[in-house]
Amino acid sequence: MRKIRAGSLLFLLLFPAFLFAEIQSSLAEFEARIPKISSQIPQIIKSAEFAAGCVLKKPDTLINVPYNEQKSFSEEMINRAGGLSNIYPSESPDRVRFVTDHDIVLYSVRSWETDAETAIKRLNEYKGKNWKVILIASKKGMPSKLKYDFFIDNGAPSGKAIYGRINILANITIGWMWCCEYVSAMTRKGKIPGILISISLEESTEHNKKIQTPEGRLWIGDCPEKIPAGKLANIYLERVKKLVFDLKSEKIQKQIDYASDIIASRMAEGKRVGISGVGHVIIDEVKRDLKAPWIGFQAVGQVGRRRNAFSKYLQPGDLLVWIAYIGLNSKYVDFGRYIKEANLELITCFAPDLDDPSVNETGIAHIDQCWAKGDAEVPLPCHPWKMAPVSGINSGLILRMLDDSVSKKLKKIKNQVKRDTQVSVTQ
Repeated sequence: MRKIRAGSLLFLLLFPAFLFAEIQSSLAEFEARIPKISSQIPQIIKSAEFAAGCVLKKPDTLINVPYNEQKSFSEEMINRAGGLSNIYPSESPDRVRFVTDHDIVLYSVRSWETDAETAIKRLNEYKGKNWKVILIASKKGMPSKLKYDFFIDNGAPSGKAIYGRINILANITIGWMWCCEYVSAMTRKGKIPGILISISLEESTEHNKKIQTPEGRLWIGDCPEKIPAGKLANIYLERVKKLVFDLKSEKIQKQIDYASDIIASRMAEGKRVGISGVGHVIIDEVKRDLKAPWIGFQAVGQVGRRRNAFSKYLQPGDLLVWIAYIGLNSKYVDFGRYIKEANLELITCFAPDLDDPSVNETGIAHIDQCWAKGDAEVPLPCHPWKMAPVSGINSGLILRMLDDSVSKKLKKIKNQVKRDTQVSVTQ
């Protein structure tokens, strides 16, 4: 057998990377935030330990994630597989009567350029109620008049709005690391808070309904094993690194490349391309900070007997990019039915259900998500045994990566058409 030279072997190992050397800017920007997020673990631990201590001392303490001014962050933190039952918007009708003068607020800022005025107003209100505020935002560009108790830096290069689409994903990463350290802080006192289980698992119905009532969200149980500070946050961040690695893979890059070719061609022809999804982060993000001329809209809660959001925003024959969860549909809604009723062409993106392949219906192109059924990723020493998903970050990154690729290809097509037109006129 002939020996392979070291240089040749290195080439073979790196060859897939050469095929897609230019990774989408959004993925590169997100990856560049990871060291800064890692450096914030001491602050994450400190603020989470404080919050856990407050809740153990006064068990009626609520952890508030305001909804209207941070919709994507709040959506991702509430009612999630592996998420804390006590994290919920305090303005919710079934929550507001439980508000105390010693509650805790997790507040995430998308960008200072767009949200500084609202943040100053809201944080003043919260401090006026004597609530403790944990602020997740960028240090750079931060206004001087903010009131908070703990600050965690998302590492944005500045407070400019252009960083908002990556800031939200960095904020969510920090949010899940904070939840992990909140749980580990409780275990060091022999306790564990209510943690939700994915609706894709059979045991979720019975488990979740007990801790999703207004009173049940405050449930605290026993956990005999103490988790060291920082352990769970580091496990979660390593899982996020693995997600980035997977999204750089030849498999995912080829899928995005193929899908973006189709989408850019349609857009270049002046055709309509919609983008929507089912999940948490994706609901609002499909309408924000997009580079390409998508028709972004919310379908969740907007389809049913008398309405069809797909028909409202798109016309028969239009292309829809559908970023879902596990399979094409949710546990509660047959979105595929309404997509077919609207007579749309379809590009899909979801994690497959290996237990029921019939739900894994794809379109003319498909992009895989890089996580498995059950969703929660970080191991725990007691029930429910896992917490903290990466699925929301995954869907958010896919959205941004696809938008990058489509925008770039669309610009290339338009430039080529312009050059061809100039050549034709010259001749």
